[in-house]
Amino acid sequence: MSGFWQSMRERNRAGTDLPADYAPPGRATAVPADLPALAQRLFWGWALLAGVAVFFAWWMQRHGWWRALVDGDPSGISVVIALLGAVVTGWCGLRAWRLQAEAQPGLAQGWRATHLDELRRGQPEATALLSERTHGPHETAWWFTAASIKLGLLGTVVGFILMSLQLGQSQSFELAEVQKLLQQMTGGMAIALYTTLVGLVVNLWLGLQLLLLDRLADRLAADILADAAAAGAARGA
Repeated sequence: MSGFWQSMRERNRAGTDLPADYAPPGRATAVPADLPALAQRLFWGWALLAGVAVFFAWWMQRHGWWRALVDGDPSGISVVIALLGAVVTGWCGLRAWRLQAEAQPGLAQGWRATHLDELRRGQPEATALLSERTHGPHETAWWFTAASIKLGLLGTVVGFILMSLQLGQSQSFELAEVQKLLQQMTGGMAIALYTTLVGLVVNLWLGLQLLLLDRLADRLAADILADAAAAGAARGA
């Protein structure tokens, strides 16, 4: 989409109205005719997956897995990653609902009307503003998605640091001392493994949601640009 947005910015710099014969590249294949239906399927698909995630969280609670996670990771990093995943998942649901509303056809309201009004007023940054509306908030969500796996790596480092500190405190290699040392090192290893596992799972989970949102936002932006081009052609006729 980077080249597509660049070409649109150049067209907006050249004039206030889109040319009458302009059609967005690849519209016949990139933007489906049933965009509103696609947006609705995405939202209800998210709702279904969110319900499965809630059920799995309840199942983990019933079997004591959350308690094992809290006890196995006294640093609390795993819990922070899980909470981060829950918050961003909720945001993805709200975003899917917003994109579903904006995907409805017509120029009477929403992003379509705003973009058309900006073109009529001759704003050269109209396409950039549309890109910000459709994709801008996703950048922050992607940052938090990347932060989940980085927090997991941080937990891994913390776990190995604790293991090295405990190993450095060993005064002898007698059997009783070695057994105590191994028992203490298990705590650091648990922190490293728990945080890495939770970070990877949350990163994959959020990445899937944001990928689908980005694809829908791409199609929505192309559809809005096509509507604006059609409106410009009608004015020029």
